[in-house]
Amino acid sequence: MLVLLLDGARRMSGPFILPETAAVLAGVAEQGGPHLADMTAADMRATYLQMGAVFDVPAEASVRTSDFVAAGCRMRAYFPGVAEAGPVILYTHGGGWVIGDLDTHNPLCTLLAAATGLRVVAVDYRLAPEHPFPAAHDDCMVAARYLAGSPAELEANVTGLAVAGDSAGGNLALYVAREMVGTVVAQLLIYPLVDSTAPEQGSYLDFAEGFILDRKLMDRFIDDYLPNHADRGGAEASPGLHPLPADLAPAVIVTAGLDPLRDQGRALAARMAAMGIETHLVEASGLIHGIATMRAAFPTADRIIRRAVLLFADTIRR
Repeated sequence: MLVLLLDGARRMSGPFILPETAAVLAGVAEQGGPHLADMTAADMRATYLQMGAVFDVPAEASVRTSDFVAAGCRMRAYFPGVAEAGPVILYTHGGGWVIGDLDTHNPLCTLLAAATGLRVVAVDYRLAPEHPFPAAHDDCMVAARYLAGSPAELEANVTGLAVAGDSAGGNLALYVAREMVGTVVAQLLIYPLVDSTAPEQGSYLDFAEGFILDRKLMDRFIDDYLPNHADRGGAEASPGLHPLPADLAPAVIVTAGLDPLRDQGRALAARMAAMGIETHLVEASGLIHGIATMRAAFPTADRIIRRAVLLFADTIRR
């Protein structure tokens, strides 16, 4: 089943851009400075964290957090209330496998916990270029298996896993879902990266520049995490180019209308629906990649992300 929800006006001539998107893009352009892709990895990470401080909403105050280290990874657990036995959501953050951490996605993870009423655990996987492929994939898989074992840090039994992630984190979440079929009960994939071969067509070409995430930045991410070109088309880095398990967990897939990765998410949703997998596609017209961590600047995106999270919660409980 494919459920398609389109937000914003339909394209008439040229790409539709919401006024809030135009304002943010103009503000970023006025700031000037070096392109993110031209920075050192350390400077990229610091800039990404600063962007969140400017563009994102505060964390949900009602959600309790607890940091811990297990299975070689730093993780952060989110509790919307007293811990009870039930499913746990594993969150794998975006940032091209190069930037992002527990803090950049903290507000989003608190929203996931508050809106679903479930425990959430974010994993601080190793980043490239210091740790190239398959480091991030390995860390997320180790974390998922650890959480499935009902560790003491979660304060109550784990009856199943749901996975969620944005961008490169969506790639990692899908990887865990593929490897743990039968354990993973639902997926939330926010503008997932599912083709690391840099296709010369569609939205990857249409939005190659001018919308913050551009081809230059994507090239930098892919070069840093996948320095071996032979790995880029593999099932881990480019799951959209490979067969999917027939019994893959139901998914909510979010795409943004002005995103180079838009067509990848659309194609993934279509393939899953054609296989008979319950699939909900939520497309945010007039908005750009990165909206899940820029919700203060994009009120429309905040509403769309909240709607997708509620769909995800309903999918988990079926």
